[in-house]
Amino acid sequence: MSLRDKLNATANKTRALDIFVRFGILANPFPSSSQTNENPHFPLSADDEAEERIVSFLRDGKSQVVVIEGTQGVGKTNFLNFFESEIQDVLNEADGYYVVRYLADPESSFEGTIRRLFQELGADHLRKLAEKLKRDNSPLEVVRSQDMRSALKRLYEVDDDIDRPRLMMEWLFGFRLLKAHREALDVQFRIDTVEAKTACLRDLIVVSNSAGILKGIFLLLDELEKQDGVLGPTAVVRYLSAMRAIIDALPRHLFMMIAITPDAMRRYSAALPAFRSRLQNQITLNPLSSFDEAKELAHFYLETAKKEATEKRQGKAGREVLVTDQQIASAFEQLQKLSERRGDAGVRQREFLHQLHTLAEKTIQAGAV
Repeated sequence: MSLRDKLNATANKTRALDIFVRFGILANPFPSSSQTNENPHFPLSADDEAEERIVSFLRDGKSQVVVIEGTQGVGKTNFLNFFESEIQDVLNEADGYYVVRYLADPESSFEGTIRRLFQELGADHLRKLAEKLKRDNSPLEVVRSQDMRSALKRLYEVDDDIDRPRLMMEWLFGFRLLKAHREALDVQFRIDTVEAKTACLRDLIVVSNSAGILKGIFLLLDELEKQDGVLGPTAVVRYLSAMRAIIDALPRHLFMMIAITPDAMRRYSAALPAFRSRLQNQITLNPLSSFDEAKELAHFYLETAKKEATEKRQGKAGREVLVTDQQIASAFEQLQKLSERRGDAGVRQREFLHQLHTLAEKTIQAGAV
């Protein structure tokens, strides 16, 4: 049967053989290896550790750096996705917190992340800060940079048609310093280095907190190991040094969660020992070590899909078995042998779920075509 015939057959029979009626689900419940976002989060003991760190940060305001360490495919991205969503849900009712999710596409410096933080705060934040400083400028005492202090003064002291928040954002982004920036903000230097941007970010966060409009920033960095695969040794050290600098510059108001592989952590620690000393709060995600763990994960995905389906679809849900425990065991055993050959400590969750995705797809299509 040609692909056209299969697609036509599937389209015609989907209405009659709805997988909800057969299996009680709306789609394949298992993610393929390429589907790294929007997957259910299987509860882990590591969740409790991360939650304790977040609670501590919200309570005390002292900066936290949490390292999520694990080999490729054990669920680090899923972990960060989950906590990004959880943090946003919790903070929706709280003013003064910002959540930034930054997938670390390799760059030549850490400057891109700092720029993202400025962007997340935005011109509206500067307008709010200007209103606060107009009533009480005492928070300016915590500002270290002369140019930053001058810009903030002009932001609230002068009242005319010039859009100073927009010009200040351009200056913070490191745009070429024009006459308009000099006259409107009374600044003398372009912010064209990662060190200068770090200093300005520190001042902006601290003065915003002192003014009562910013309590903290959540920064989640994923796939940090990619930096080592693209950048040269010197650029990697520069990148890590910039990360260390922003951690040191903000002893308060910053919660950073970093996902990284153990191999990359060892290489980065050797390249810059001072970087490793800042990363003592470590949470380890482990691969699947037993069939019981694998079965529990598989059933979690199945039950989650069924629950979502019954909430969205009316009618009687089907009870046909999509993937049997025997198939789950067989998939786990095959991947366990593969893991042993390459020296892994267990089966990677991503590979296991991909195997189940393939098995489930065959079962679904077998009835639809």
